[in-house]
Amino acid sequence: MKEREDVPEAVVLTDRVGPAPITAAGFVALEAQLQAATDPHERARLERLLDAAVVVAPPDDPGVVAFGATVRVEGASPKPQPFTIVGDIEADPAAGKIGVTSPLAAALIGAHIGEAVIWHRPAGDRRIVVRAISYDGPG
Repeated sequence: MKEREDVPEAVVLTDRVGPAPITAAGFVALEAQLQAATDPHERARLERLLDAAVVVAPPDDPGVVAFGATVRVEGASPKPQPFTIVGDIEADPAAGKIGVTSPLAAALIGAHIGEAVIWHRPAGDRRIVVRAISYDGPG
């Protein structure tokens, strides 16, 4: 079982100024939000997010968990559950989209199918097992 303690602490981002990793689908969604936005302040916020966004392509090795992966795990809940690792600006935990700086993403990144990892949670550590890894196609 692998523990990952060498990852940085999670950071909450709102209107980030520096480069912000994002999936291709997240970038398209932000563009659509900008096109639909009518409030000038919301448009300015979305433009800042798009300007900072850096689309991250899937890794060369689809057998390892990395940014953009959809990972099905056992142990996080009573039944196997999928999570997609996305940029913090597109995270939506209720929809299974977890930010790359989240503790769950930190535990999963670098893992392979069948590997058990420790998810360091505020409610206590939990052992989870990676059962499947998939990626959307590029761009």
